[in-house]
Amino acid sequence: MKTLTTLLSLSLIIWAGTHSQAQTKSQGQMNATIHKTFSLEENGTEKAYNVKVLEHRNYPMAFEKSDRKKMDQDRESQPALVTKLIAVDSNNDKIYEHYMVLKYERSVADDFSVVATDKGFAIKVDDRTVKYFVKEGIYSIENKDQDFFSVEEFREIG
Repeated sequence: MKTLTTLLSLSLIIWAGTHSQAQTKSQGQMNATIHKTFSLEENGTEKAYNVKVLEHRNYPMAFEKSDRKKMDQDRESQPALVTKLIAVDSNNDKIYEHYMVLKYERSVADDFSVVATDKGFAIKVDDRTVKYFVKEGIYSIENKDQDFFSVEEFREIG
């Protein structure tokens, strides 16, 4: 009986500790993965290629300065910091040949999509666009969107 009481109290302490820690955490996170298959016409035939987008969002939290030292504090909304790793398999052999890291601040309700174009694909966030040309292995950002996106590209991981 003593062992049962000890186990019950220990599990109650662990449960209370994890839930109290979750309430005081200063940020939230989200991870997601998107797989898309598109095709390009090359020499009269359709050639498939794959795009994989791994998304990580970091939701920072801040409290209103006027609520300091109060029991109940209101949170200020902060834009989420979004990082997307985009991997392109241009010859459909399950080995990704090109990688890009795309970073931006998410608006309250942004609309993210990956759509096919005649020379590759486009990544659209609201009214901003990054175009990727599969055959050339390069990307293009319109001048008006240069300050919104941060892009790093590389050929292999590791």
